[in-house]
Amino acid sequence: MRLYLVRHGKAEDVGPDGTDGARRLTEEGRRDFRRGAEGLASLGVRFDRILTSPLARARETAEILADVVDGPAPERLEALAFGDEAEILAAVARAGEEVALVGHEPTLGKLVSLAVCGRVGGGTPLRRGGVACIDFARNAAPGRGVLAWLLAPKQLRRLA
Repeated sequence: MRLYLVRHGKAEDVGPDGTDGARRLTEEGRRDFRRGAEGLASLGVRFDRILTSPLARARETAEILADVVDGPAPERLEALAFGDEAEILAAVARAGEEVALVGHEPTLGKLVSLAVCGRVGGGTPLRRGGVACIDFARNAAPGRGVLAWLLAPKQLRRLA
């Protein structure tokens, strides 16, 4: 099983309604993430499922990802908005063989720690638009993952 942790692209400082959840991607964020997703596509990355935080910036990022890699429609996973790493990993274990999670820091970085080390620690922070890839021999479970690679947004764009 392979898990891709994708941090949303650059977003507005304040959402149109003044809330954090409504913050959308900026034009620069859309453009840069699309280019980064093209870099992922150049690596042959494909997904059985794309699970996304319900927050606007993550949903938009997931939609771009699905479009560029010709992937499945993104599905909401509420736990990605609220940082319940154990619940997220349990959902991933039921999701398929090639799964993308689109979300936020610090949750994604803590999820790397849980998947690889077996506990939620300081984590491995992802930059906006960055992607981490974790391999599991079987199902996703705490401490059973191996960090295959971690790519910064600039690295992904260079691959495009």
